Amino acid sequence: MKKWVWVVATIVVALLIGGYAYSNHHATTKEYQAAMANGRTAIESKHYTQAESYFQNALKRQLNDKTAQTYLTQTQRYVSGENALDARHFTVAQKHYQAVKDTTGGSSVLVTRATKQVKKVKLIRANYKQFKKILTKAQGQNKALNYGQSNTTLDELFTNAKFREVYYKGLYDQALALRKANNAGQASSVTEASSSDSSTSSSSSDDSSSNATSGSSSASLTSSEQSAASAYSGSNEYTVTQSQQELNGKTITAAQINNARKTINAAGGQADAMSDQDVRVAIQQANKKDMSLTKYTAQYLK
Repeated sequence: MKKWVWVVATIVVALLIGGYAYSNHHATTKEYQAAMANGRTAIESKHYTQAESYFQNALKRQLNDKTAQTYLTQTQRYVSGENALDARHFTVAQKHYQAVKDTTGGSSVLVTRATKQVKKVKLIRANYKQFKKILTKAQGQNKALNYGQSNTTLDELFTNAKFREVYYKGLYDQALALRKANNAGQASSVTEASSSDSSTSSSSSDDSSSNATSGSSSASLTSSEQSAASAYSGSNEYTVTQSQQELNGKTITAAQINNARKTINAAGGQADAMSDQDVRVAIQQANKKDMSLTKYTAQYLK
């Protein structure tokens, strides 16, 4: 009799344990499925952080589940691609998007989005390369003191609507600073030319008066003028004269130029995009306007 009781008791206990295990497994499965469904919905709504949390929760319900892990990894890579693109790290962004695109067994929504992003980044990189080439050309013209030509080259960038997109902000800021440097250089050239013309006219008038008084008709150059003419090798109006390299009659030194670059950068300017002569012009113009270089940069070079 007692054996029968023990057998029945054992069977009851086994059924209870089995029933609990089945019930628990069923509940866990439902929680896993709910987490995965919520994760997919979050992806469709572009709530990627929430999607990651749902997939992590699904993995807690079913450890080492391949599907949940695939969705989680794919979502994390897509987010990394978005962050890299925002930071303008285009090569890294393309790498992440490509990994998402190549994922199998994951979100088809992310695959579609990543495919579009790969094409987008490729176009951005191509544009960046072309814009950089044009900017480099304009910088070379600026260093050759061909300010007008440099501005004309820059117009190729500023008239392109895509150049104003956030992806090219670094190049845009450099181009803007270069244009301001060109404008300052042109203004300085005009001032120097006017001063030179006035000096030449005055000298010519004095020479004419002297010749009339002395009766001399000689138009020959002095020995120093002849030497300067012989040494001259320039061929355009942008050749740097000695006066354009001086401040109050003294040559602007390399140390002064380096210090001026630091001041311009500290004031929000783009000294790295300026040639040494551009910096000299800024020093001269600030002095002429009786302004500090910091204030001059804020008003004319930003």
